Amino acid sequence: MNKVLRSFGAALASLLMVLSVSSAMAQDKEATAKDLVDKAIALYDDVGQEKSFDMFNDKSGEFVFDEFYVIVADGEKGTFLTHAINPKLVNNPGLWDLQDVNSKFIIRDMVETGKTSPDGGWSNYTWTHPQTKKLAEKKTWVKAHDGKIFMVGYYD
Repeated sequence: MNKVLRSFGAALASLLMVLSVSSAMAQDKEATAKDLVDKAIALYDDVGQEKSFDMFNDKSGEFVFDEFYVIVADGEKGTFLTHAINPKLVNNPGLWDLQDVNSKFIIRDMVETGKTSPDGGWSNYTWTHPQTKKLAEKKTWVKAHDGKIFMVGYYD
């Protein structure tokens, strides 16, 4: 009986450690997304739209790493003005009607989040993870600035 209890206790401790690490990783991703948006806005204010957008679109630059990258969109219609990973999405008016598998209008939600959350807010949706090719929740930190929406997301 003691052996069973010890085994159960060890398994429970391992599970709690995994959950704790997972929670810390999620908090790190949240902080990274928020920090990258703030850094992007600061650069935009410092060097202007043209130079900052060039930097945001540079796949080898400091605004693209791991699964993180900056997207800037028009603050009214959600048209992407930058997208380092898929430049074909820039100036694509069809994105306004883009829905996830749950029929959520992704870009509309991001624009609304930006408008209603002046200090920034989260927009969550379901999308295909580019590495696993499975549906996953994507969380995007959205912050409005100068008539634009600055965004950085990650898969949960």
